[in-house]
Amino acid sequence: MSSAPSPGHRVHRGAPGTDLIRMVGSPSASPQRRAVNELLVGYDDYIRASHGAEVAGYVIQIAEDDALSIDLFDVTRHELVVARHSEAANTVLGALGEVLLAARFFTPAPTRLVLLPGLPSPDVVDLLHELDVTIVWPSGSGTFTRSR
Repeated sequence: MSSAPSPGHRVHRGAPGTDLIRMVGSPSASPQRRAVNELLVGYDDYIRASHGAEVAGYVIQIAEDDALSIDLFDVTRHELVVARHSEAANTVLGALGEVLLAARFFTPAPTRLVLLPGLPSPDVVDLLHELDVTIVWPSGSGTFTRSR
């Protein structure tokens, strides 16, 4: 399935392989960014190995001076992935807003995933599921689990 951007917005696709997320060891990255990058690299490796995913990154021009970077988009399954370093409610709510906003720029609408280091509280899980967002987290040995 194609991942065409909606008309009227500038969406730029990054190179396959999303080199952006491969900076895990960068000393200039914050601990939170390094944790996010480690999750993204692990998930990227997993989906490439498990279903031969073609993966891309995108930059969406929201306004003249505002852009949204999408580090990981599974082109094969048409899934938009937003990652965070923590499963704390306030952190997950930020990811929720980002994935909902970014998904609006793709036609057809992609499956929305939030990638976290662990499963958040039941209330947060319920909220994401009510809004049709799937949670993904590492389950050990290079594998990942989906909430649905």
